[in-house]
Amino acid sequence: MGYVRSMISQLRRVAAAGTVMALMVAVATGCTAEPPADAWVLAPISYDNRMDGDTGPSDFIDASYPMSLVSDTAGGFWGVSAGSWLHIDEDGTAVSRFNLDPGVPDGAIDAVTPTVLAIATGAGTPSYPGTILLFDTEAMSWEELYRDERALGDIATTSEDAYFVAYALGEPTFTIEKLTLAPDENPVTVSPALDGHGPVDIDVDNSGMLYIATPTEHIMLGPDGTIRASEPVNSTHPRVSVNDRGDVAWSGQASTTTALPTFVSGGSAEARQIIDSHSECDPHNPQFSTQSIDHLTVSSSAESVTLPFLCSPAGLTWINDRELVVSVGDEGGAPLVRVTPPADSSLVAQSTR
Repeated sequence: MGYVRSMISQLRRVAAAGTVMALMVAVATGCTAEPPADAWVLAPISYDNRMDGDTGPSDFIDASYPMSLVSDTAGGFWGVSAGSWLHIDEDGTAVSRFNLDPGVPDGAIDAVTPTVLAIATGAGTPSYPGTILLFDTEAMSWEELYRDERALGDIATTSEDAYFVAYALGEPTFTIEKLTLAPDENPVTVSPALDGHGPVDIDVDNSGMLYIATPTEHIMLGPDGTIRASEPVNSTHPRVSVNDRGDVAWSGQASTTTALPTFVSGGSAEARQIIDSHSECDPHNPQFSTQSIDHLTVSSSAESVTLPFLCSPAGLTWINDRELVVSVGDEGGAPLVRVTPPADSSLVAQSTR
């Protein structure tokens, strides 16, 4: 789930050799303050930014650049941006960090295993059809599974199947296709024709329920292809992620947000400042005045809250049943923020505490 832009990657290589809430900062100076019991904890993730194979000194950072994010299926996540690829495991360690050159397959991704990613790529032209591939990030090899004459969009996976967005030729509609993750298989259409030719983000839960975010709608699609729920919404950058419990995080513009206490745990001054500037995304702030502002709504079967903080996310993903990772910021700096709801919230898997 995310698109790669090689030109920005080349530029990086050249350049690189609260709301009603109180934003409290825990600075690591010998001892770390404990968050209040009712606070949402926002923790910038610091990771070693050295490339794979680099034996030089460590290069820890916590404010890099905006990333599309997907779970790695094992408590960690992948972040992708403009040809830069990052794998953080469940312990918060960067286990893989590499750049891909222009011309290699890129497009929307989702993880099948921690080291094998499904990619939906291609503009859908006769000379360059849309393609579904498996990318082995350890062997650095790609296996083509399926080609389509249509333009393909986002992709979501289970251990056996891939679901992907296929845009109709000559019509402003798309469908969701299901493809078994094996050679010589053909996809099956699992949705009605849905409106829209803009960006679409999808995810799938363990039951086969599909979650579809478009610029104008949030849709829940049952395994039988029927629309179980639909809600109109405006969204500049549609994003959706679902965890194993069925809790869902959506992005979209909101007329109101919920006043929530937060606690920023650690992080550099730069990362904390970026988190602070995204605590409301005030449209009168020049940083946000030229765009409509998406907020995150997190929903469980018992509770739904629209968050005032970490607005205008570049990417988001659940990494387990109690924590999200969110990318916020711009090319000047964008931390990866681990988000943990309060321990007494229904949005936290109590069995893990």
